[in-house]
Amino acid sequence: MEKSNKYKKAHWSEYDVDEHIENLTDHLSKFGKERMILFEKTLQEKLAELYTAKIAELSIILESDFTNENGVYTFDNYLSDDGFLYFRCWLLLKGKELFEDIKSNIQSFVNGKYSFDIADCWAEGLLYVADDAYAQNHDDEESIIKDTVYELYPENDYDGMERSLNREPKGGADLQKMYPKLVKEIGELRSISTPK
Repeated sequence: MEKSNKYKKAHWSEYDVDEHIENLTDHLSKFGKERMILFEKTLQEKLAELYTAKIAELSIILESDFTNENGVYTFDNYLSDDGFLYFRCWLLLKGKELFEDIKSNIQSFVNGKYSFDIADCWAEGLLYVADDAYAQNHDDEESIIKDTVYELYPENDYDGMERSLNREPKGGADLQKMYPKLVKEIGELRSISTPK
């Protein structure tokens, strides 16, 4: 992920999700089928690791509608399955360090080490990288990498019907009580960019 991000050291406004995914696809296309299968397997494992209530709460804080009355942020806790999947893809594109930090504490998203455009927190294209990379050198196969991983490692299904969150994600004003620093910083930032 990080090798394919040409904008690691650049200002956050210069980063382009689609370009990062395209660079990752090109990078992965240089390897054989086994490496692409390993990439897809690891991707699915990491997406599954991020399928937790606290990561869902981070998504809600960054993306859901909210109100701010007298400094109390109240969030709509609606979370679409697809949107949450694309959000987890976006988090993975940000690299291993952020991945590890937010797994242990989602408030580390605002610890000063990271700077992102939070107006665009989806990276659906990451789901197709391995198959697209394989297709660059093989004309006759569609979804061969993803299908192979599903067959070999069905337990990694990051989006399966049997998967459930470890608890119900919180919403409303509870998020501010649970994650005061995160909600304050993100709420203020989102309030600036949201038209009145």
